[in-house]
Amino acid sequence: MKQEGQQKIISNQTQDILAVFAAYSGAAYTVTDEWNCQYACEYPGTQGTIIEHHWNIGFPQSVGYIARNPSGRIIVVAFQGTDDISQWIDNLNITQVPWPPQISGSQVHAGFLRGYTSAQDSILSKLESLANQYPGYSIAIVGHSLGGARAAICLLDISIKMPDLLPRISLFTQGQPRTGNKEFANAVDNLQSSKYRVVYEYDIATRLPLFSMDYHHHATEAWIHHNQTLLCLTQTIEDGCSGNGDILHPLKINDHYNYPGLKHE
Repeated sequence: MKQEGQQKIISNQTQDILAVFAAYSGAAYTVTDEWNCQYACEYPGTQGTIIEHHWNIGFPQSVGYIARNPSGRIIVVAFQGTDDISQWIDNLNITQVPWPPQISGSQVHAGFLRGYTSAQDSILSKLESLANQYPGYSIAIVGHSLGGARAAICLLDISIKMPDLLPRISLFTQGQPRTGNKEFANAVDNLQSSKYRVVYEYDIATRLPLFSMDYHHHATEAWIHHNQTLLCLTQTIEDGCSGNGDILHPLKINDHYNYPGLKHE
């Protein structure tokens, strides 16, 4: 990695890895029981993926899949995001609820949590089964938009219920909104798992809900900016890389859909 001030420019290889998991996040918008979508399923590094479990719950709405890639020796848990970001920009439910009970003071966005807990039991059951069946596989939890928020909630849930899996798990989110309060963010930060919260340029979704409403981001931000990807070394303000750079630049909805590797199908 090349260092630049309080940030590091990551290697092309790491950028390629981030793009592969963005493709897995994009696939959550279209795949069901087979790996047969037009873009994400053909993205280099995702070929040969096998869908092991798919869920689509109407209310509270929750969609996603668990898959296995034999060549990459990885299990992927992917949460679908919102098809239209304007739906939740216009109708933000900023209510926080206490969760998880094991972490004092931790609170999360009520809507994000409901969408996770509606599918929670089947997700954890299938993941535990696959993790035991394939002990040499790593595990990636991924999601774009509010899918990223649910992915972070899932990671913290696993840390409590299946802590032995943590060394195998990495979190990759794209355009993740702020998900909970400072206690929640700190709890995610303290987990012994790799975490990449990717932000593309001036994606407006990553600035919502507002910091003034007691919403905070967890680390580690990977900011895709001017065709480079920067990792934050320190957070001089709570948003990290994207917040430290050119803070007067207008935020953009379109940037929410331009993550390398991700196609909002």
